[in-house]
Amino acid sequence: MPNNSFLTTRQKRVLELRIQGYMQDRIAKMLNTSRVNVSVIEKRAYQNIEKAKATLVEWEQLQALVSIAIEQDTDVMSIPRIIFNEADSAGIKMHGNTLDIITQIHKTVPGAIEHRRVKHPFIIYISRSGEISFG
Repeated sequence: MPNNSFLTTRQKRVLELRIQGYMQDRIAKMLNTSRVNVSVIEKRAYQNIEKAKATLVEWEQLQALVSIAIEQDTDVMSIPRIIFNEADSAGIKMHGNTLDIITQIHKTVPGAIEHRRVKHPFIIYISRSGEISFG
C-alpha cells in the first residue's frame, strides 16, 4: 500500500507506540535504534503534522468566498455583525451565532482580544458553506 501521508512509515510506528504509552527508551530497543533517534523521528513527525494542518488552513482560505480584515481597536462585539453582513452580501448562510463567533476568535486567535478590543489585526475567512477560519 503506497504511503500518501506526510509521515514516514517509521514516524507512524514511533507515534503509534507513543500513543500506546511506550517511552522513547523502550521504543528504541523495539526498533533497534537509539533513544536520540526515536526523539528525532518523533519531533519530525509532529513537525510534519503541523505542516499538514497549516496546509489545510491555507487551502480553506484559498477557497473562501469572503475575507474580512479586522483592524486593531475594533470592538469585539461588532465582529459578528460584520461577519453576518458580509456573509449576507455574498449569499452565504452562516453557522453559529454571536457567542459562537466570539468564542471561536478567543480559541483560534489567542491574545487577539483584550478588554473587548482587538489587540492586533487578523483576517476572517468565510467559506461557501458558512464556516469561518482565521489568518
